[in-house]
Amino acid sequence: MKNSTLLFRSLAIIIFLTGSAHLIRLGYSYTEDPPNYDSISNYHKTNSSTIDEGTAEDFVKKESNTKKTNSYDKNIDYIIGKWIVNYRSDEYNGAIVYDLRKENQVFNAYTLEYLDIKGNSQKADGNKVLTIKKFDGYKGNGVYKIEYEGEEYKVDCSIDMVDENTFKLSYEYYGYGDIETWKRQ
Repeated sequence: MKNSTLLFRSLAIIIFLTGSAHLIRLGYSYTEDPPNYDSISNYHKTNSSTIDEGTAEDFVKKESNTKKTNSYDKNIDYIIGKWIVNYRSDEYNGAIVYDLRKENQVFNAYTLEYLDIKGNSQKADGNKVLTIKKFDGYKGNGVYKIEYEGEEYKVDCSIDMVDENTFKLSYEYYGYGDIETWKRQ
């Protein structure tokens, strides 16, 4: 066998083996972290009970309450508050302050105040401009009301949290779209 053929076969085997190792490692990196055995043993120490501590019904109630407190807290109300959005267009050059509230498990934003670039402000009429129907604390979707050439349109929109004080609202309507940055005031 020629030296060059032997060299290329050896390189192919080495590449194959290292590639396989990387694929296996990559597959393990997407799996969940291994359980923390210290926290599991602490859970059993703090939540174990004996029959002497109460009846079987008490034990079931205690276990169900423990599961409720250990489950994921879906408290997403941190989005409630006053938000400001800067606009730079031919129709409006300034900012609008919105009041985002939670009403019947839905988040609604109302106009609160208009600000111009000179710092002047004017109280808004309180129109509802945004309804967030679905929000998991990070992403959401809803309906956003936009005005274009004197007409009002309700368009689907997406919410993407950047951090707890900033989110991006994006929408598209018949080829016209925009991404607004909402900042907590």
